[in-house]
Amino acid sequence: MHPQYEALFTTIDKYVRARHHCFVAELSHSQTKWVLCIRPTEENIRALSLDVYACKYFSLSLEEVDDICAAANALGPKLAEKIDHELHSIRDLDA
Repeated sequence: MHPQYEALFTTIDKYVRARHHCFVAELSHSQTKWVLCIRPTEENIRALSLDVYACKYFSLSLEEVDDICAAANALGPKLAEKIDHELHSIRDLDA
């Protein structure tokens, strides 16, 4: 397992659960990027009512992942904004 995997998974999963009623379903990496698959939780009624199989794939650069790990497993405002934008289509409107 990649040394950054657990910190990255935990940090982003906590954020998307709290803010979007979603969770990290998949996380993989290559030599140039990390790819995440985010799915709605059962509490995300809007997304699940539109599509039971709703998900959103997006990638993070190695630099973005390094920033998360260097910042004591915290998302900076720029990265949080990117995730918010990416999850716009499956987020819970009340989140």
